[in-house]
Amino acid sequence: MNSVLAISLLMLSGVMAGRVVVGWGVSSVVGYLLAGIAIGQIWPGIVGVITPAGIAFASNVGLALIAFVVGGELEVDNLRSLPRGVIGIACMQAIGCLAAVVSACVWLGQPLSFGLVLGSIAAATAPSTTIMITRNYRTEGPLTRALLSVVAIDDAVCLLLYAISIAVARALPDGIASQSPSGVFGVFLWELFGAVVVGVVVGIAMGFFIKYVRGADELVVVVVSSVLLTAGLSSRMYVSPMISCLVLGATISNMVVGSRRLFASADRFSPPIYVMLFCLAGVGCSFNALLGSLGLFAAYAVARALGKVVGAGAASGLAGIGGRMGRYMGLSLLPQAGLATGLTVAAGVALPGHYRMLASIVVPGVLLFEAVGPPLIVMSLRATGEINTE
Repeated sequence: MNSVLAISLLMLSGVMAGRVVVGWGVSSVVGYLLAGIAIGQIWPGIVGVITPAGIAFASNVGLALIAFVVGGELEVDNLRSLPRGVIGIACMQAIGCLAAVVSACVWLGQPLSFGLVLGSIAAATAPSTTIMITRNYRTEGPLTRALLSVVAIDDAVCLLLYAISIAVARALPDGIASQSPSGVFGVFLWELFGAVVVGVVVGIAMGFFIKYVRGADELVVVVVSSVLLTAGLSSRMYVSPMISCLVLGATISNMVVGSRRLFASADRFSPPIYVMLFCLAGVGCSFNALLGSLGLFAAYAVARALGKVVGAGAASGLAGIGGRMGRYMGLSLLPQAGLATGLTVAAGVALPGHYRMLASIVVPGVLLFEAVGPPLIVMSLRATGEINTE
């Protein structure tokens, strides 16, 4: 069977499973993952049918579009209007999660490169799940406002952590290339600042060019081509494509008047790529690998929860907004969905030796936290008296 037929079956199965789980009140990403897991178990050779180049293409395009859309949320005016302490909470809960997961992995004898990548993926949350719950329960209050603000910028923080972690992981002795400490620092600086330059330059050029575009179809082509150009130039220059696309989105949102239509154009192109990306993450999950590392999975789940709770609580205390919000903010940030699965596939391309184990930890973790996360959000909002009981 050829790769085109395999991908089509994977995507159609994902869409059907996504429709089913949405009826259960669960994110459609869970359905995509379950479809990928099922097909991966029924047809173990599907990964061999879908070539590494195809998987790399899906991950590169999908993550570039995600980073571009996330960057579009980083408007200066929106950031200035965020509630007090929100940026600190978003950063500290993500860093706390990363530190806790890395510590757990190293304690269990896993390579540092594996721990860094897994920890950065663990930092991701699921904004759509949080928004759905607050709307369904018509919540209102300080925790609701802070929570929605944190999840709005958490994806950007997670992408930055992932880009930094993957750069360091590739330079470590157990990564792709061995480097001295100064070499690791040099790689980090180049990945970060080179990516910023690429994103800003392409964003400025796109801002001037976009006013000559006519028609919705032409706009889709120009926007998607600009995102792919940014990702391609970044790869060519050995800098982080995700940071470049994140900076591209931020540049466009702050520079172009009416930029919302540009991001809406990217949304028209992206759904098939996202479905394929998330289904591939499910395919990569191996029950044998999971059964052989149940201790690692348990440590990962506990470390992720503790890192978010402690990090969010500490940041809330430093910002002077402790009390109930500090206690319940971290518990409300546990759901995971699309970004974590997409980063898992991307990590498999960058560090192929770790892919099977990463997918076998992250994918079941997404299913677990999508199951326990929403009830914890409801419990937290009820404990703070922000749920409309009517």
